[in-house]
Amino acid sequence: MASRTMPLHKIPPRVRTLDDRTAVIGLFDAYAGLLTARQQLLVRMYYHEDLSLGEIAGRLRVSRQAVFDGLRRATTEMRHLEARLRVLAGHRRNGRSRTTAAVRLDAVEHEAARLAAAGADTAPLLRALRALREIV
Repeated sequence: MASRTMPLHKIPPRVRTLDDRTAVIGLFDAYAGLLTARQQLLVRMYYHEDLSLGEIAGRLRVSRQAVFDGLRRATTEMRHLEARLRVLAGHRRNGRSRTTAAVRLDAVEHEAARLAAAGADTAPLLRALRALREIV
């Protein structure tokens, strides 16, 4: 009788650093609605309320292993979603674009002030710059 062995599943490394925890919280903010209610509860208790696996297990009356497995599934699912949908990457890219736009807008406003001091009529330009500033 041949013995069947199950292939080892690739288990993601445990979240250990503050940066890792922050990354999971960011993923949760973006994808919480796509997790089950149970996964949402586990992630909130572990990452937001900073409860240990044992504390969560005691409150939910399940084993620590069940809590660990639920958290692992939730974080793995959120990472897979981000790899496919790139929601957080888009937010970061938009944030950098806004910062770059704000810096360039500052330079244009400075130049407009210099032209106004030299006597040029910059009123229409300044109105346009104020409108852009509100957007950025």
